[in-house]
Amino acid sequence: MAHYVSIPKDLNDIKEKFVMGFTKRQVICFGIGLAVGVPVFFLTRTALGMSGAIFAMGACAAPAILCGLYRKNGVFLEKQAKYMREYFTRPRKRYYRTTNIFECISNQIEYNRIKKKLRDAEK
Repeated sequence: MAHYVSIPKDLNDIKEKFVMGFTKRQVICFGIGLAVGVPVFFLTRTALGMSGAIFAMGACAAPAILCGLYRKNGVFLEKQAKYMREYFTRPRKRYYRTTNIFECISNQIEYNRIKKKLRDAEK
């Protein structure tokens, strides 16, 4: 009996698996999370206790792990955070301003004319 395999219509969604079903990006982000979380666990184990140290390790490793996993509309978490920061730091009201280049040129010509008159008056 023949088995059918569904092929996605958009081939951009297919990601090459690197290790145990994870992509290279996910493996790198998990490694960064591990490199940040393990020292935090061992440094805070005596001060906070075992459960507190595990919570601190998870809190420190979570951003790196989320950067590897979270993706919405083809945009990863760090790009989404950048876009959100840009959105909230921009001014809400934007005013339409134009620069009349002909007025600038006429002002420069007038300035040069007055400057020449003053130079001639000094002599």
